[in-house]
Amino acid sequence: MADYAYLIPLFPLAGAILIFFFGRWLPWKGSLLGVAAVFASMVMSISLFHQYLNGTLKVPFELSWSWFAAGIYPFEVGVLLDGPSLILLLVVTVVSFLVQFYSLGYMRDSPRFKRFFSYLSFFTFSMLGLVVANNYLQFFVCWEVVGLCSYLLIGFEFERDAAAGAGNKAFLTTKLGDLGFYAGLLLIFAVMGTFNFGQITTHLQDGSVSPRLAMIIGLLIFCGTIGKSAQFPLHVWLPDAMEGPTPVSALIHAATMVAAGVYLLARAYPFFMLAPEGLEIVAWVGGITAVFAATIALTSDDIKKILAYSTISQLGYMVMALGVSGYGAGLFHLTTHAAFKALLFLAAGSVIHAVHTNDIWKMGSLSKQMVTTTITFFIGAAALAGVPGLAGFYSKEMILGAAYGTQHHALFALGCLGAFMTALYMMRACSLVFLGEPRDRERFTHAHESPWTMTIPLMILAALSVVAGKLLLHNGLINRLMEMPGISETRESGIAAVIATSSALLGIILGYGIYLARWIEPKTLAAVFRPAYVLFRNKWFIDEIYWALFVRPIMRLADKIASFDYDVLDQIGVDGFGAATEWFSKLDGWIDDTFVDGFVDGTGRFVSRMGAMARTIQTGLVQNYLLIITAGFVFLAIFWNIF
Repeated sequence: MADYAYLIPLFPLAGAILIFFFGRWLPWKGSLLGVAAVFASMVMSISLFHQYLNGTLKVPFELSWSWFAAGIYPFEVGVLLDGPSLILLLVVTVVSFLVQFYSLGYMRDSPRFKRFFSYLSFFTFSMLGLVVANNYLQFFVCWEVVGLCSYLLIGFEFERDAAAGAGNKAFLTTKLGDLGFYAGLLLIFAVMGTFNFGQITTHLQDGSVSPRLAMIIGLLIFCGTIGKSAQFPLHVWLPDAMEGPTPVSALIHAATMVAAGVYLLARAYPFFMLAPEGLEIVAWVGGITAVFAATIALTSDDIKKILAYSTISQLGYMVMALGVSGYGAGLFHLTTHAAFKALLFLAAGSVIHAVHTNDIWKMGSLSKQMVTTTITFFIGAAALAGVPGLAGFYSKEMILGAAYGTQHHALFALGCLGAFMTALYMMRACSLVFLGEPRDRERFTHAHESPWTMTIPLMILAALSVVAGKLLLHNGLINRLMEMPGISETRESGIAAVIATSSALLGIILGYGIYLARWIEPKTLAAVFRPAYVLFRNKWFIDEIYWALFVRPIMRLADKIASFDYDVLDQIGVDGFGAATEWFSKLDGWIDDTFVDGFVDGTGRFVSRMGAMARTIQTGLVQNYLLIITAGFVFLAIFWNIF
């Protein structure tokens, strides 16, 4: 099976192409073909994972084929199967299959139904191609295709200005991070002459790369993670990405685009092992992002944006884990987070499908109308909050344990604060959406449970959100999958676990007291903490700051350049050149008419007149001709005698 692993990304690619060009003639406009293609990839991924578990697949397993050559340097395209790639293959294919299945019901009335499934399949292909890549060049190509697909899907409803703007914002913001990634790739090739992961690790281990250079390369690659995984300060695109259809949000937030950034950081880990000082920067970026995004989620009223800021926060946890040498913990949380975050987004989509609004203050008491959605959303929320026994509990505890065990006490405190706020804003969302009294009676009355094509994926993801953590911890499976030579992860199971769990439970209790028991009215609480509320409500004014510092000055500069182009370059260079050309053309025409044509016409007239004169000699009288001949002879005789 491993010899055919390259088919895993090719199935969705074939599906995307067939749907795009021939979907109109296929059943359900080709959507079933897209689901079937991803299902085939999922079956192969599960089979490979099973082979790894029973010992018939030895990792790392690598295949490569020649792609092209540049001088003496050959470039390859290949497949690398190891612990991280096996678990990511499983995550991407399972979540993508469930999202596509869910979309059969959610997107059935879309006028671009065929195109949507083509884009989804192409999105899945690009992520799978990135996961199995055995070299940075192939990784980067698929990385950019992932960005393209996100642009197409976020702006899928491009007739709405908000969706079109969100697509542009996501594309441009992530490109800033990609510049650093690209610079890192250039340095890698300049120093080592290869992009292959294994060969790069060998170069790093044999001392041919200095620790300082390794840190520079690692941090440049980390710039790509900051962009794709929405870390501060390039986080601003991800909340706006909610303008895309809800299944797109689930796929982006759970298994594709944002997961790619964390996976990239994991692939670049050998650079940081040689220069561990760079991990401190990584850890603090993640820790700050985790808390920063959680504060905004506390005051958001849009159910999808609450989950979006939650994703930014959880990605911060993953990055922080990798920064405190919790390599396995970070990827463990990436895996469990995919299950419950996909569940939460799809459940939110079920709610939006029923009440036709994203505003949580226009909902309430939906548990009476949507039982399946309510139960599954609560399971996802509990897993995200870190309730003991659920998937999120184990992975988040491992992250905070790694921070505490490596003496990063400040980061541990930030992590616990983030856990408290996560539990609080998820309890807020659950209370306002599903419990209490309906605040919009008309929407409540018309709310109904979603069709089975939408609820079945919810139930499967809910089950995974319960059991995924325990399954991956069974017999130390996660440690074997995420084993990184040279890294000895430290985990603290005592006081750190108690503090972290208590933080989450305190957030749940406080959320219950504010939004259900009404110990204090939310408006009163907002008034008491008004400065913080205004700051969080306005997203720390980051968008406004960026607008003032970057967007507006650049737009003004662009206006001035445009004015200079029109008033100077166009007038002097373009219009002036055109006017000069026109004047020279007129001069050339006058010279042509006066001299050239005059000489030609004058020659013609001269010949014509001489011909007319010559014709007068032709009288037709023989005696005249004899007279002229005689006169000629006389003239010649006289001329000869004189000279």
